[in-house]
Amino acid sequence: MMLETLRTMLIVDDSKIDRTLLANIFKDQYAIKQACDGREALDVLHQTKVDIVVLDISMTGMDGFAVIEAMRADPALSDIPIVVATSEPAHEEAALTDGADDFIAKPFNPVVVKKRVENIIVKHMLERERLQMALQETELELRSLADSVPGGICVFRLTGDGRLVLGYFNDSFYQLFGRTRAETAAEFGDDILQLVYKEDRKQVLAALRTSAATGERFDTAFRVALPDGSLRWVSASAVEYKRVEDEPIFRSVIIDITESKENELLAQQRAKELQHAAEHDHLTGLYNRTAFYRKTKEYLEQHSDIDHVIVLFDIERFKIINELYGGDKGDEVLLAIADALSKHVDGVGVYGRMENDHFALCVPADERVVYSCMSSIENSLAVTGIDRQIMLYYGVYQVVDRSMPVDIMCDRANLALRSVKGDYNKRYALYDASMHQSVLNEHELRSEGDQALKNRQFEAFLQPIFNLSDGSLASAEALVRWRHPEKGLVPPDQFIPFFENSGFIVRLDSYIRESVCELITNMGKQGIECPPVSVNVSRLEFYDPKLCQNLRDLVNYYDLEPARMRLEITESAYADNAAQLLEAMDELQGMGFVMLMDDFGAGFSSLSMLRDVPVDMIKLDMRFLSHGATLDRERGILSAIVPMAKSLSLPVIAEGVETAEQAEFLKSIGCDYVQGYHYARPMPQDEFVEVVARSGYTARSLVSEGGR
Repeated sequence: MMLETLRTMLIVDDSKIDRTLLANIFKDQYAIKQACDGREALDVLHQTKVDIVVLDISMTGMDGFAVIEAMRADPALSDIPIVVATSEPAHEEAALTDGADDFIAKPFNPVVVKKRVENIIVKHMLERERLQMALQETELELRSLADSVPGGICVFRLTGDGRLVLGYFNDSFYQLFGRTRAETAAEFGDDILQLVYKEDRKQVLAALRTSAATGERFDTAFRVALPDGSLRWVSASAVEYKRVEDEPIFRSVIIDITESKENELLAQQRAKELQHAAEHDHLTGLYNRTAFYRKTKEYLEQHSDIDHVIVLFDIERFKIINELYGGDKGDEVLLAIADALSKHVDGVGVYGRMENDHFALCVPADERVVYSCMSSIENSLAVTGIDRQIMLYYGVYQVVDRSMPVDIMCDRANLALRSVKGDYNKRYALYDASMHQSVLNEHELRSEGDQALKNRQFEAFLQPIFNLSDGSLASAEALVRWRHPEKGLVPPDQFIPFFENSGFIVRLDSYIRESVCELITNMGKQGIECPPVSVNVSRLEFYDPKLCQNLRDLVNYYDLEPARMRLEITESAYADNAAQLLEAMDELQGMGFVMLMDDFGAGFSSLSMLRDVPVDMIKLDMRFLSHGATLDRERGILSAIVPMAKSLSLPVIAEGVETAEQAEFLKSIGCDYVQGYHYARPMPQDEFVEVVARSGYTARSLVSEGGR
């Protein structure tokens, strides 16, 4: 056997005698290489092709275990069979565990040694033959698979002039494009880019060139055109595997993804619809609050060279419109406003519906633009056909600091809006620092209110109500005053509006009612008959299902007839919660309480309230009378209201009477009772007791005076 045909054996042992013995045993079958330690063995293995290694375990320096570990960790050496030589039985199992194929024992038995090495060589030869056969079978299977897979497989070359020259392609490739193999090769062989839908070709070519330049995988989805003109979505993945004359050759797999892509596009469309629904008001289609904040921030950033304002506006007593005309008509009003905003603000600024009847817009700080928007909005309401004026109120904030969150800007515009709500002579306001101070004052009130109530700083002042016909004392109204230890007597208009907004008014009204009950009881103990005293029941209290029970428990605790503490309600309570108001009133009147409608005539729905709400008395606010050119007209209205109330057996109290002229006018139209500075100011309880004692008041029939 010629030397060059022999397999190569590497014998590794630090004993020259053992290396020589092994070399003599295998010299006729192998070309022998020797190494005296592990490090030299690895050098030989990296320089020479070795078929088998016979390795001593116990060597100085790098031992056999370390050599096994290094060979098995190196892909180039990991497949070489290893037979270890050892005189220690413990080393045999450890070596096999570390990756050796077999072992031979020292001292060497030539027959056993040769047989063990021969077995290992035969085993590796058979394994390699099996792997080679498996590889051949795999290649055949892959060829068959390439023609049977649903995805197209092809090889193409990207030319310098941007053509994709087709090489190999399987059956699924041409079937994917709705063509035959011959048609594909003949018509598109020189450039398969022409199979791509024309609007996507530029994208595909650019991606391939990027892949060729960077070595990254080409992965993209695009459309292909079928012979019938229809389009199909495909996903293509390609890698460059070699170059010919500096032109890249790609292997590519193309898969039909039409169904999944259409589902994806459908999902994207659905996502857009959901996004639109999340950002837009369902009724008007305008931006909702959250989207308005975000879009306005973006808009201000994009138009930083122009000054802007935030405008908030709403409809005065919008709930009354719904009550009088129905929800559909209310929606029609909102849609008319939305239509006006879309026509006159679109392209000029940002606009949206914050909630209910509250709208907001951000437009350039140009008076002509702002007034034009306001005018367009109000003119749009004419199409609704509502036969009474719809009042809109506006709050304007000049954007100074664009880094301020938009919700804070809107809060400031809302402060300006709140400052004119209910003012029939002023419809809009511009935010200023004083409004900010009012917020600070409100925060101060919020923190002080609880403590003030605990320390009994709130007092019930009494304002007498007189019989207009003879001037006798008839009743009184309890009015809250705050005797602050540092600020003195705080006017009610400085804390009542805030307490109404914060809800604290419920606790305060309850406190005042108990104070009135205590007063009536204490006067009785002094032998002084107290006239009926009216107290407020705020609109918020009608949401409390225990209201009636609480009021009954209160008068029972003080052993008072319910009619001695009259209950005043306002139009806002009816507007906010008509159903519960009517239910509660029916129950309270059944208990014996007398119900008064306060501020009658101040709102446009008062006549409707008179029809729907079974009050026992009404109170006219004399502030209804102006001092201008319409005085005669307003007097005419009052001249009609008083007789109408009397025809319904409703006693009328005129409050806010400040002049003798007003008193004479009221007497002439048949008004029953009067209350105001012309007769008596609100006074502390001790002064009120003196007034009652001097008046010689004696109780009349409480039912006939206040009942229907």
